[in-house]
Amino acid sequence: MEILLDEPINLEQVADLCAIGMKRKPPTPRNFSAWHVSNLLQSGHLIAKGDIRYHEFVGQPNGLMSWGRLWEGCVDHYLTHYAVNLGGFYTPDVESIKDDILGSLDGIMWLPDRGWMVCETKLRFTMNGEIPLSHLQQIRAYCYLAQTNLVCYVSGHITSRPPTAEARMRIMRLTEQSIEECWHGIVNMKEFLIGQGCCPAHGKEG
Repeated sequence: MEILLDEPINLEQVADLCAIGMKRKPPTPRNFSAWHVSNLLQSGHLIAKGDIRYHEFVGQPNGLMSWGRLWEGCVDHYLTHYAVNLGGFYTPDVESIKDDILGSLDGIMWLPDRGWMVCETKLRFTMNGEIPLSHLQQIRAYCYLAQTNLVCYVSGHITSRPPTAEARMRIMRLTEQSIEECWHGIVNMKEFLIGQGCCPAHGKEG
């Protein structure tokens, strides 16, 4: 993995851009009948613990999940402004499907000097700037779907000890091998779950 850009984000600028607002269509409601990249990755963690099932969130979204969505909306404003200033454009909430597996990308961005890239936004309650392996797996899969090896990873960091908030944007180039291997692993996970009688929105059949 090659880091092409690593810079802090001015949160005051993000707040100002949010105050201005942007016109956009509301996100498409999640399709619970489809195999999802994020759910299959979570299923892998469950299976490693002996819990063989397709991971699906059950119940009402909690407050932290809602804060994550709010942060994504804020970053949409920032990336739209960032791309336009460089002569490019940003499109939020992009769905892509391959091998009957659906990926819900936070967005895609095109810049004249770099081309297409996947955009992924995360809100983390830690100041640790390292990218978790689970996030890397997710963006590798999304790169496969978008047919690119470039990713713009935006992370917001909040902690209460002491009260601190900051954000960073990184543009990275992933290796083609890591992208291919990640996707094949996800496809194999889906096939394993099917063989175990598992499916979306139903858990384990029979």
